[in-house]
Amino acid sequence: MSQGKIAEPVALACGRIPTLNQRGFTTVFPDPLSERFIEFAAEIDSEVLDIGCAYGVAVKRVLDAGGRICASDMHQRHLDVLFHSVEPTDRTRLRCVSGILPDIDFEEGAFGAILCSRVLHFLDGNDVESSVSKMHRWLKPGGKVYLIVDTPYTGVSRDRIVPEYEKKKALNALWPGFVPDFERYMPANSSVKFDTSFIHFMDPDTLARVCEQAGFTIESKGFMARIANLSYADPKGRDHATVVAVKT
Repeated sequence: MSQGKIAEPVALACGRIPTLNQRGFTTVFPDPLSERFIEFAAEIDSEVLDIGCAYGVAVKRVLDAGGRICASDMHQRHLDVLFHSVEPTDRTRLRCVSGILPDIDFEEGAFGAILCSRVLHFLDGNDVESSVSKMHRWLKPGGKVYLIVDTPYTGVSRDRIVPEYEKKKALNALWPGFVPDFERYMPANSSVKFDTSFIHFMDPDTLARVCEQAGFTIESKGFMARIANLSYADPKGRDHATVVAVKT
């Protein structure tokens, strides 16, 4: 871990904080599903994992509650920012591991719970399945995975993407929200840049299917609205697909 104080980027007026790796944004406050993960983490003795944690908004809350957590992100500098923002007395309950799904790996049965928020939509179908299967292996029996993925109903390009998604969904396509050429759907004047050629939107049914294939039992699934104040949020609150699944 690098030395010295590292400043976290300033939050935008809408409550989002840009990531350093052009993989979108994180938020100032945890969303409702992350709150459920934080509450569960406080109830158990086991270490928990936040994979794709960015600057660690949920990580800090788990530490505040007295929990032990592994913070993982593909960008080491995100972890540096997080580590130096945590009180020294809390650092004994925090470990930081850089890596990227689906390549990163942990020991079998290492965690009591896993949060994976807004990460899987940067993976293709095979890598999504591999990643969720790994999460199943990393969990202790009775452990829970909390997944949040963007849906096609959110974002500046939804009007162009949703009709094609719904057509594929009606035909029972395996991955109806996979957009291989995402850049061409983005407005030319968009300030949002993604370091990826594709985006993989999902819905609760698709996400639950992947979890069941990996051996999980579904505790809950559904849509979740954005917590950021954005003009292109879905008026029906379908911005994110969520699943909570249990390793039985």
